[in-house]
Amino acid sequence: MFLAQTPSPQIPDLPAGPALDRVRGPVEIPPFEPWQIGVMAALGLLVLCLLAWGTTRFIRSRTNRRRAIQPHSAALAELDAAATHTADNDERFAVLSSLALRRYFEDGIGIPALERTTLEFLHSLEGHPKLNSDASASLAQFLEQCDRVKFAQASLTEAERNALTTSAKQLIQQFKQVDDAAASTTFTSPSLQRTKEASQP
Repeated sequence: MFLAQTPSPQIPDLPAGPALDRVRGPVEIPPFEPWQIGVMAALGLLVLCLLAWGTTRFIRSRTNRRRAIQPHSAALAELDAAATHTADNDERFAVLSSLALRRYFEDGIGIPALERTTLEFLHSLEGHPKLNSDASASLAQFLEQCDRVKFAQASLTEAERNALTTSAKQLIQQFKQVDDAAASTTFTSPSLQRTKEASQP
């Protein structure tokens, strides 16, 4: 009886908390500060500029090297490389040898040859002042024999490979001699004309 009549303890009231109208949602913190974004953008732009500069310099250096090497010298070197590095592959020898001579005609003489068939290329050379009948026949024989190896899987003996390389080199040397003679004539003609004029009374 005594325990049942004992009053239960009173819990004090909680203090007043903050008003709910002042509670705000979570604040988003950006992963990078504005100055950090600016620095990264500047670094990215710097990298792009360096890449562009390096690419331009590389292209210019390759172009200058190509200009420094005369077309006939490059063609002769390509023919030697084709003969040296394709001893066991006649098809590759024919492809590289034909490509070397065609590239010389296109780069050294200005006659489109790389994208033309043999028949189209030979037809474009008809009546060319630098190509006499013997050179035309030699060029036609060279290209036709290379085509037989490339497309008909014909084989070549060592003597035939040497003959093809020699024939191509002779054609290049012939064109080189014609160009040198023309350049020499152009260079000396004004001086000869002045000499003739001075000798006249």
